[in-house]
Amino acid sequence: MTAHSFGIVLAVAALGMFSANVLLIKQASMRVGLELGFLVSVSVNVVFCALLLAGQLLLSGTGIGWSWQAALFFMLGGAFSTYLGRWFFFEAVVRMGSSKASLFQVSSPGFAALIAWAALGETLSPPRTGAIVFTILGLALIGYVPGMFSRGQRAGPAPVRPRLTDRIKGSALMLGAGGSMAYAIGTVVRGAAIRDWNQPIVGALLGAATGLLLSLALGREVRGLPASLRAADRRGLLLFVACGVLTISAQVCSIWSLRYIEVALSNLITLSTPLLVIPGGYYLFAQREVLSARTWMGGAMVLAGVAVLTLAR
Repeated sequence: MTAHSFGIVLAVAALGMFSANVLLIKQASMRVGLELGFLVSVSVNVVFCALLLAGQLLLSGTGIGWSWQAALFFMLGGAFSTYLGRWFFFEAVVRMGSSKASLFQVSSPGFAALIAWAALGETLSPPRTGAIVFTILGLALIGYVPGMFSRGQRAGPAPVRPRLTDRIKGSALMLGAGGSMAYAIGTVVRGAAIRDWNQPIVGALLGAATGLLLSLALGREVRGLPASLRAADRRGLLLFVACGVLTISAQVCSIWSLRYIEVALSNLITLSTPLLVIPGGYYLFAQREVLSARTWMGGAMVLAGVAVLTLAR
């Protein structure tokens, strides 16, 4: 097997685990609050990845070396992907459903190409530039809701201006675009790190630990965490534990694939979750998730744009 083929296999494995995670989030969030589930999932990321690292050290019998620059990039990738990206994505799944949220997520390679052009000097050909624009238009079409730009009529005193986080949670477009952008930035910095320091498990652990620290520092349920865990639905907690195992395993495979294939190609494969989630979502949530013709059209535009972005030169 060539190095390129091995990278494709790793990315496909990550795709399968990310897709299973999307479907589990929807079920888990029906039983346990999203913020508590997020903390459980990220905590499991750290614990499970630490076990993987211990196994690697035991089996290899060698050290891991060290690169401060790569370690910093892995931590930065964790801040964007493990914390910001997952926060946006979890909120999007609960608000829009797993199928629509996954269609948003697959636009991330378009943002990754733009960031790589700006930060790494990678040039964009006219076909790739057009594909990015086409992808973003599809993204906007998915998130558009009739009347979302109308002001409407106010009755009585003006309402209190909501906080920024509340406005973000209330906007499908902001949730989807924010998650895609965060995942794109995380992928680019992780790609730079893994090519300098080939330690995908350590990189995933550093990212997960960074995401957990940010969650504990910025989360609102931290003080009441022990009581919340005791009162939470046990099946829901186990589902979020499974989400944690799936996401960190997928991240290890995704980071490792960046060593052998292009960032855009790896990102395209690992985030093409609608290919698996949409059929699974209809099977599991047939009465809860109904996709309109506009959503299908936007999703087709996103998938077509990302395909052109990856294949064009």
